[in-house]
Amino acid sequence: MALESSGNFATNTHQTIFQEKHRAIVERNFDGEVTTAEVYQARLGDLVTRLELSGSTLQAIEQRYSNPYVSYDPHHDISFPDAVMLVKQTDLSTDQADRVDPAAAGLLPYEFQARLSKPDHFDLFPYHGWDLSALLERLSAYDTLRVLAERQENLDLMVVWDFMDVVHGGYFSREEFTVGSIGGHRHLLVTEGTSDTDIIRHAFNILRPDVADFFRYVDVEKNYPFGGHGNLLNFMKGLNSIGVAGGILAIFDNDTAGVGSLRELSKIAGIKAVKLPDMAEFRTFPTVGPGGEQCADINGRAAAIECYLKLPDDCRVRWGSFDAKAGEYQGAIDQTGAEKSAQRDAFLKTIASDAYPFEKIRKVLDVIVEACVAG
Repeated sequence: MALESSGNFATNTHQTIFQEKHRAIVERNFDGEVTTAEVYQARLGDLVTRLELSGSTLQAIEQRYSNPYVSYDPHHDISFPDAVMLVKQTDLSTDQADRVDPAAAGLLPYEFQARLSKPDHFDLFPYHGWDLSALLERLSAYDTLRVLAERQENLDLMVVWDFMDVVHGGYFSREEFTVGSIGGHRHLLVTEGTSDTDIIRHAFNILRPDVADFFRYVDVEKNYPFGGHGNLLNFMKGLNSIGVAGGILAIFDNDTAGVGSLRELSKIAGIKAVKLPDMAEFRTFPTVGPGGEQCADINGRAAAIECYLKLPDDCRVRWGSFDAKAGEYQGAIDQTGAEKSAQRDAFLKTIASDAYPFEKIRKVLDVIVEACVAG
C-alpha cells in the first residue's frame, strides 16, 4: 500500500519517524532482474509513539479528517469512527481481491465502496490498498499510518521509506537522507533541579531509546535557574504570560509542594505540567516524624525523584514542615547529600540490561510521554 510518493527535486523526507537503527538493505526484483537498495524500514508498531509525538494522535487526526476544506474535490461522507472501524476490519496482508466475497479479500463492504466511488473515475477497488487510500484520502502519510495501527494485525507490517531512486537520479546526495532530525516536534522538559533532569535524561536514553530524541533539556552546569517547585512554578507562569509555553513540559515532584504547584498551574490554560506518578509501593512507606515511626502513604506528600530509583533497605521518609495551605506535612527521603549523590550516580552508570529495579522510573517516562502526546 503506497502511502506517499514524490520524486525529483520535490522529494519528501521522513527523518522524524525513522532512526538510524532502521536502516536496511533490501532486494528488488524488476522483471527478473534482482538489485539491492538502501531503505529505512520499521514495524508499524515500533513507530506509533514517534507518530504521536509528531502530532499524529487520534484526536488531532479526527479534526483533520473532518475538515471539509482539505481539498476542492467532493469527499465521501464516511465518519471518522466508521473509518477507524473499517480499518480494524480490513486485512492488508491480502494481495488479490475476491470480487465475490470482499471481506475475505480485505476489501471494504460494498455499501462503503459505493460511497467512496467518484463519477468518471476508473475502478478504485481492484486491490484493497486503493480501497483504504480512498477512505483515508484526506490524511497525510503519518496520520494514515497512525490510523492503520488501530488494527492489531497491522502492527507487524513494515513501513518502508524508499529514497534511493532520486539519489541515483542525481537529484539528491545520499547524505541528505539522514534520520533522527525531529525539528519542531521536540519537547523541552523542565524539572525542579539538575538531578531530576540528569536522571530523566539517562532513563530515556537507556530505557526508551525509541523516542529519546524527541526530548531536550535545559543545559546548564551551574546555577540551575528553576531549582525547587517555586522557581519552576514562576518560570512556567512567566512563559505563559508572554505566550511561549508551548512545547514545554514542567515536571514536579510527587510531594506536597509539587502537588500544590501543579494544582495552581492547572488553573491556567496553555501550560503543560505533570507530577511524578503515584506508586502502589508508596502507600505503606516507612516514615519518621512528630508521631514517631510508622508506615504512611507518601504519594503526593514526599515522593521526590530519588524514590523512583533503587532505595536502600532501611530507607525511610522524614516528615518536615507543615504546609498549612495543603493541610499536609512535606516529607523527604532521610538521606545525607552524599547519600543522595551516590544513589543518583549509581543510576547514571546503569545500562538497560543491568539487574536494576527500573519499574518505577519507567512509570515516570510513561507519564512524560503521555503528557507530551496529549499536548
